[in-house]
Amino acid sequence: MKTMVNTECERVGLYVKKDKQTQMVGDVSVMLSTFGALEGTVVLSFPRKTSIKLVAAMLMDDSIDDFNDDVFDGIGEIGNLVVGSAKSAIAQKFGKVTNLSIPTTLVGKPHDLQHQKGIPCIGCVFNTKHGKFVLEVAVREGK
Repeated sequence: MKTMVNTECERVGLYVKKDKQTQMVGDVSVMLSTFGALEGTVVLSFPRKTSIKLVAAMLMDDSIDDFNDDVFDGIGEIGNLVVGSAKSAIAQKFGKVTNLSIPTTLVGKPHDLQHQKGIPCIGCVFNTKHGKFVLEVAVREGK
């Protein structure tokens, strides 16, 4: 986040999500599927105001003040960059190749998202100067 949005993130919470808990906390979420060395899903979920502020900061455009195509595309790009960075770190550290799907952006409050069944889901709550957001990771070693 520091490189792409010029903002620091601090983890302020951690939780394990149950299979039956499908409702996301944010107004907009971006989901990427992983396959290869790691199989599963990764989701970032943002409140409306946080998503707008993060994308405005990323695009260096203070005129962005409401949901629009730039915000939806920008949230997808933030998801792609965050998960892509993790993918690169895994490849460098463990020599394992993981591939990513194209980001899918979900909008609306409330919205539901089901991670792959049978894969534990860990969620992290992060705080930034633009607001809080959630990162959920449900992955396992690929076959």
